[in-house]
Amino acid sequence: MYSTYERYSSGLASRLGRGLVRKLLKLLLLTLILYLIISSMFLATFQVESASMEPLLEARDRIFVSPLIYGAKIFFFSARLPPVREPARGDVVVIHSPMYGRPRAPLSLVEPLIRFFSFQRGSAVRDESGRRIPAYMIKRIVAIPGDTIRISGFTAYIRPEGSTTFIAEQELIPESYEVLVGSLPEGWAKEFPFSGEHPPLTLEKDQYFLMGDNRQQSSDSRSWGPISRDQILGRVLYRYWPLAHSGRL
Repeated sequence: MYSTYERYSSGLASRLGRGLVRKLLKLLLLTLILYLIISSMFLATFQVESASMEPLLEARDRIFVSPLIYGAKIFFFSARLPPVREPARGDVVVIHSPMYGRPRAPLSLVEPLIRFFSFQRGSAVRDESGRRIPAYMIKRIVAIPGDTIRISGFTAYIRPEGSTTFIAEQELIPESYEVLVGSLPEGWAKEFPFSGEHPPLTLEKDQYFLMGDNRQQSSDSRSWGPISRDQILGRVLYRYWPLAHSGRL
């Protein structure tokens, strides 16, 4: 009798355990799907990983980013929602890193899970030395399609389409921001990365020129060229961490 009761209790506990595991897995899967939909279309969170946007943003700051403003891609489809407005000069944006190569299967299936559980900080993509390659970068849009841009002394000078005059970026861009400029090592050539010089470049349709505010410590369009509209993930809206520096950007 006791043996029968023991077997029944053990089987019931096993069934209850399996049922609980299935419910937890379903809940986790639903949470992951909702997270992917919300973060890809409406509001995403990111952690700043470099000093390239100092003094506005520091490493380890956490920010909210909205893909919806520029017309988010509909999840699982190539179509986009109508944009609230187009990317503008001065916008601080998150972009898909030009150095990041989307992984092939099976890593392509694992990558969303890694990013979900690491709050967008982890990645399965590594370089030859085994270091993680960031999937995203945070930069400021300095020039938009049709602009001609040249850089002198780390300052961008922009000639809008239809104009004949180059205007310093902070005179043309309505948002005020501070640019950090340091001194380059002796003998540093203009052609080297992080240089404060760049010859005139006219942006074609769908091209944007991006730079970091910390000009000497930013990998940006000076080294890897303009980016396309499709590479812009969304606009940075708000810093929520650290709380002492939280606020709209």
